[in-house]
Order: sequence, then C-alpha cells, then structure tokens
Amino acid sequence: MINYRLDFSYDGSDFSGYAIQPGLRTVQGDLQAALQQVLGDVKTHVAGRTDAGVHAHHQVVNVETAREIPAETLHRSLNRMLGPDMAFQSVTVADPGFHARHHATRRTYRYFVLNRRWPDPFRARTTWHYRYPLDLDRLNQAAGHVVGDHEFASLCRKREGKSTRRNVVAAGWRSVPEDTVMFEISADSFCHQMVRSIVALSVEIGRGNGEPDDVAQILEQEDRNAARGAAPARGLFLWQVDY
Repeated sequence: MINYRLDFSYDGSDFSGYAIQPGLRTVQGDLQAALQQVLGDVKTHVAGRTDAGVHAHHQVVNVETAREIPAETLHRSLNRMLGPDMAFQSVTVADPGFHARHHATRRTYRYFVLNRRWPDPFRARTTWHYRYPLDLDRLNQAAGHVVGDHEFASLCRKREGKSTRRNVVAAGWRSVPEDTVMFEISADSFCHQMVRSIVALSVEIGRGNGEPDDVAQILEQEDRNAARGAAPARGLFLWQVDY
C-alpha cells in the first residue's frame, strides 16, 4: 500500500459538508470519485470534517491505495478534475503510518464578519454580513473566556458518546481590510458547531447585548440552551492544520 498526502482548499458553498451523504454533493464524495478514477479502490482519512457551507483554506487528507503513480501526476489530475471548487496545493507520498486526523496537533479556524450597513455581493459566500456596529474590545474580552481547557457542552452540538471537553490554545478578534472583523481560534480539536457558536455569542456581546463575563457563566452551565445559536456557515474557514 502507498499513502498519499493531499493538501488542498475548497469553497464549501455548494457542498453539503465534507463527509459523504447519500444523495447529496459533498467534498468527500467528489474527491473519492476522482481518486477512484485514477487509483481504483482507495481509503481516505481527513484532518477535520467541515459542515455544509463551511470552507477550507487548508485541509489535509491521506489516501491509502494499492496502485502507485507519480505524485505529480496525481496532483495534476486532481486539479484538472475537481477545479475550481477544489484546489490542490500539494500531493506527496507520506510515511506509511501517517494519518491526517490522528497525527494533527493543532487546527486553526478563521471566521469573517463583514461589519457595515450594506452587504457585498462579491463576498456573500465567504462572510457573514452583520450590519450593527461591533466593539472590538468587547469581542476580544468575550473570546478570552474560551481560552484554556473547558467543558464546551453549552457551545457544541453534542454527539452521542463524544466528549465536548476541549483545550483552546488561542482565540481572538482583529480588524482586517474592507470593513471586516476576523475571529481566529486554535485548538487540538473542536466539537460540532463550536466555532460558529463562539462567534454568535461574541458578536451579540460585541453589539452590546450582554457582558463579556456572560461567556464564563454560559460555559459553566453546560447546557446548549444557554448559548445564542450559531453563526452562519458561510463565514467559517478551516484555515490551517499543523502536524
């Protein structure tokens, strides 16, 4: 068996998430269909699944197959078959034991909020348009409460048998060009809807609806109903996977 590592990005707007779902277009479904045309039967493992509408600036998949072809050939073939929705920055032969999910040490997400009165049609698929003014200091005070080892049951959609305890190593907001504020968060792993829930809560506080210390109290409740929903998927990017 040979083990290829794929580093790639995708626009998630027209996909029903990463993982294969019957009758729906998904990133994994399109990727595996293309891989099977070139390599035959394959087994794939992804660094982190993304939800419907969520994008990836840097995603990693490893592909185990019995058929070996030059990595450069596979690289060209994937970009030809899957562009422009996906773009492959590199295809390399990985160590036999490399696993895209198990060996990842840190994942970083970014969320983009267009914060002005009028929308931008050219960024409608990649930002959340939020028309009410946001206070950057309040956004960062709210985000500071999620850094560290916490139980995130209040800010995750719980999956049966899965823990919602996570260790966040960094989280913060900053202004970026064109009337946009960006949230960046890094952790070893994330639970379902965690980033979008933190964004929604922070934005409400940044607007003035609640206080930054409310975040700590919501975490302590360990109750999904205590939170304030989830921000739209379109502003979220899996930005970087580290090994």
